[in-house]
This record gives sequence, structure tokens and C-alpha cells, in this order.
Amino acid sequence: MDKIKTLKTSELPLNSSKVVNLGDKPIALFNYEGEYYALDDICSHAEASLSEGDVYDCKVECPLHGAEFDLKTGDAVTLPATKPVMKYKVNVEDDYIFLEMTQDA
Repeated sequence: MDKIKTLKTSELPLNSSKVVNLGDKPIALFNYEGEYYALDDICSHAEASLSEGDVYDCKVECPLHGAEFDLKTGDAVTLPATKPVMKYKVNVEDDYIFLEMTQDA
């Protein structure tokens, strides 16, 4: 498992989101009520950036068709999405946000 340093916590203010690119893979980072989450940035239903969606109730709403995804699990919780997006483990060390990536991610 690879640990990847992404952003300083100060670069992701409370209740905001931001996309980081790990090679050709966009990952959406979220700071929701002081907890950090990371999901694949691209909606599993359509080519839309989840980092641009509204975040509430520990979910992100796809800005294109309104599908919602659970920030904790990546599960699709409303239609039209039926497939989850990949969720990544997040750790904060020395004011930096780290992602834990498996070899196949």
C-alpha cells in the first residue's frame, strides 16, 4: 500500500472540496465538518466531477444529474447512479493530507 502526500490541511478549508490528480487519476478530497474524505472524482453514472458537487449530510451530490454518494463509503445512495465510486483511506500527519492507495488503485 502506497501512502501519498496530497494537500496541506490549510488548502482544504472546512466544508470544501478539491480535486487532486495522481498521475491520470483525479481524486476528490473533501473536508466535511472537520473530517477528511477521498473518493474517485468522476461520477460512476456520467462524466462529471464530484469535487464540484454540493456536500451535505456526509454525502456529495453529482453536479450533472444529482446522484448522491456517501463520503464515508463511496456508495451511490440515490439514482440515477447505481454503482459506487472508489473510496480511499485518508490520514492527516504534520498538517498534510495523505491517501492510502492500494497497488491496483
